[in-house]
Amino acid sequence: MYGAGIEVTDEDFEFAKSPLSKKFIRLVFEKYQLEYIAYFGENRFYVSRQNSQALNPLYPDSSYPEDIELVFDFMARERIRRIKYEKGVLFRSSVPGLSDSNEQ
Repeated sequence: MYGAGIEVTDEDFEFAKSPLSKKFIRLVFEKYQLEYIAYFGENRFYVSRQNSQALNPLYPDSSYPEDIELVFDFMARERIRRIKYEKGVLFRSSVPGLSDSNEQ
């Protein structure tokens, strides 16, 4: 569920609002030297740096930088559980399918 084996493409941002794009997310990962971001639901995220250390907001009860918060919003909206950056390439988890409430 939290694996990230699908390469991110420009089509993943078909309905995203500017500035969100593949390039934007890549630049965020490079700027903060991130390895991955995991989304656990209900506004809970884990941000890992390339040195395997967690990236946390600077102060208690504060938020992450705005560009990272935009990535969080994108992940929650698109139901992406994990995005990772490896050797210059972004990967994402598969998007879980919606259950049909009419199915028996």
